[in-house]
Amino acid sequence: MTDKFQIFELMNNYILSIDSHNNEQFADNFTNDGVYESPWGVANGREAIINNISYWHSSGITKGKRHFVGAIRILEMNENIAKVESSYWVADAENTPGIVATGHYLDIVKKIDGNWKISHKKQTIDPSFKMN
Repeated sequence: MTDKFQIFELMNNYILSIDSHNNEQFADNFTNDGVYESPWGVANGREAIINNISYWHSSGITKGKRHFVGAIRILEMNENIAKVESSYWVADAENTPGIVATGHYLDIVKKIDGNWKISHKKQTIDPSFKMN
C-alpha cells in the first residue's frame, strides 16, 4: 500500500471512528503524544484525546450525527511526515436529514513503525455553525 493511500485511509478511519463511539479506536488514529486542537479546546496526548471524545459522546453532541470527510489534499510529504488538509461535514442522521456543520482539518501525520498516525490535528468550523 502506498504512503499516500495509507494517509487517505487514515483520514477516512478517523472520521468513521467518531460515529463508532469507540473511543480507543478514535485515539488509535493519533500518535501517543498526538494533539487534537478544536474550537472546543486542545487535547494533548492519548488519554486527553480519549477523554475529549468520550465527553463529546456522553454530552450528546455526536448523538444522531453522521460525520463525513470531504476532499483530502496532501500539501507536503516526505518519507516520514506529511501535512494534509481536508474538509468535513456533519449530517443529522436521526431527525431531519440535513447538514449540521461544515469545516476544515489541517493535519500533521507521521509514519511510526510503518503506520501513518495523526501527530497534530487542527479543526476549524465554518461560521454557519452556531456554537452554544
